[in-house]
Amino acid sequence: MVIGAALAIVQQDLKGLLAYSTISHLGLITLLFGIDTELAVVAGVFHILNHATFKASLFMAAGIIDHETGTRDFRKLNGLIRYLPITGALAIVASLAMAGVPLLNGFLSKEMFLTETLTQVDRGWFGWALPGLAVLGAALSVAYSLRFIDDVFFDQRGGAMEPAPHEPPRFMRVPVEILVLACLAVGLFPQQVVGPLLAMGAQGTLQGPLPEYKLAIWHGLNLPLLFSVVGVAGGVATYYALKRGVNLHRIELHSLGKRVFDALVRRVVDLASRVTRTLENGSLQRYLLLLVVAALVLGGAPLLDGGPGIGARPPTPVGVAEVLAIALIAAGIAGLLRWHRDRLLAVVLVGAVGLGVSLLFVLLSAPDLALTQLLVEMASVLLLLLSLRWLPQHAPAERPSARRWLHGVVAVAAGVGVGTLIYAVMTRPTRSISDFFLERSLTEGGGLNAVNVIIVDFRGFDTLGEIAVFGIAALILHALLRERLVAPGTIVAPAANNTPFLLQIAAQALLPLAVTVSLFLFLRGHNAPGGGFIAGLVLALAVALQALAQGRAAFGPRDGAGWNAWVGWGLLTAGFSGIGSFLFGHPFLTSSTPHVHLPLVGEIHLASATGFDTGVFLVVTGATVVMLAMLAQLRQQRPEAG
Repeated sequence: MVIGAALAIVQQDLKGLLAYSTISHLGLITLLFGIDTELAVVAGVFHILNHATFKASLFMAAGIIDHETGTRDFRKLNGLIRYLPITGALAIVASLAMAGVPLLNGFLSKEMFLTETLTQVDRGWFGWALPGLAVLGAALSVAYSLRFIDDVFFDQRGGAMEPAPHEPPRFMRVPVEILVLACLAVGLFPQQVVGPLLAMGAQGTLQGPLPEYKLAIWHGLNLPLLFSVVGVAGGVATYYALKRGVNLHRIELHSLGKRVFDALVRRVVDLASRVTRTLENGSLQRYLLLLVVAALVLGGAPLLDGGPGIGARPPTPVGVAEVLAIALIAAGIAGLLRWHRDRLLAVVLVGAVGLGVSLLFVLLSAPDLALTQLLVEMASVLLLLLSLRWLPQHAPAERPSARRWLHGVVAVAAGVGVGTLIYAVMTRPTRSISDFFLERSLTEGGGLNAVNVIIVDFRGFDTLGEIAVFGIAALILHALLRERLVAPGTIVAPAANNTPFLLQIAAQALLPLAVTVSLFLFLRGHNAPGGGFIAGLVLALAVALQALAQGRAAFGPRDGAGWNAWVGWGLLTAGFSGIGSFLFGHPFLTSSTPHVHLPLVGEIHLASATGFDTGVFLVVTGATVVMLAMLAQLRQQRPEAG
């Protein structure tokens, strides 16, 4: 508090003075909370409100002065009251509030502060020194407030300013007027103006009943008032003594602390640069290696001190079908290890691994996950094939080396670690949240398919974020690649694509069927396997198959922009379906399941979450098709000359 006030007096920048005065006032507030009496806390909250009011007005006044004169330097400013009389009057009132002059808000909280410092006299020498330091801080605050007023508005040392500044536009000054009026209103009528707000803030800080206190201009002749008078008189004397005895404008501060801080920052930045250059060398293999090693270390650390291990719960029995699915996954992985240099075959083998995982989902009674996994694998294989066609068909061979052995060891350790972790979890008794969803999916979500109800209802906000990310990724891909597409006149015709004629005929017949299947999966998703995500992938893959058979033009517009609209409309549909619950006084994305009786048709079960699922369907379809279309229509870049 004291040091900040002392440094504020010798600053040469208007905002520098205000910034150091803020340090001083923050010290005062911290001191009040450190005294740790209930009344000190009330005084601290009160001073936060007062300081925010007068300091904000002063910073904006400094901004006006800078705007009108082109400088904030005390050494270049003088006599501004002639040019900016209204702004000057406002700044003077705010400065006096900062100094703690009576009839302004700063005086009231300063008097409460001085009162609370007197409660610490039973704490030995510190208790007696505290009121003296408080008076010294108050005097210095008056001194720097006077410098702000006198140096800027009244001192005539530099003659007339050229060019002559003028008052700012009316509405540039309105915020300052409002805040200064608040300083006056609180100073004259504290209980009526700020009493309820202070009580609410102080009670929230104390987390209990408020102590008795009185907000008033006059509390009688007492020691805090005497201290306040001494502080004002001492501040006036200090400023004019410095003005006559010391040329404040020639003082230049050179902070040892700042030089030490800057040197430490430079060293930290240099160290960070060296670490970054070592780790971030552009190698994706190194990044993946570091990520997996970090996961292994952090995941294995709890096991070193005898942490959780394998539980006693018997594992789920494994039948022949599960063994075959696992064998398919293992075969795909083994094939990848053997033929990973052949990029086309590697992509196909990755798809085979995904197929094995889908079969496991089926065997574990998770048809929704199986459908999703299978469709995602199809889309992923297509995206990888479209991307890898820009690379050589075979990856360059590498000789066996220590680095390859290291990668192999880390990969095996990661696989064993994840497998062990999963086995440890599955052999221990757990309280799963699954029962909660299974019990409430029909009664509260109105659907028999718990997976779909979770996606569109229980965690609909998560789903909204996920489809937003998915859609944004597709739009970013469109924006990045649209300038590198095949020219409109060079789109390859179907006949020149060497596409088997049978595939062309089959694709035409399969498209209407795929659309029908997509709608079927969408409509049944709330009560049976399906839903917007699965239906969107089915339709997107049908469009991709059509393009594969008929040529890239089958995607529609040259740059896939027609499908961008699906993303936008999908996000709007999902968002507005959630906002609709506001009309009925419910939180965002709250769903309902009314039963409507129609003549001749009977009772129909409607779920409002279908609207949200429609948005999911549109975003998934549009984003997937946009990604496939952009990668399918990329043109080969020609090497630059030279």
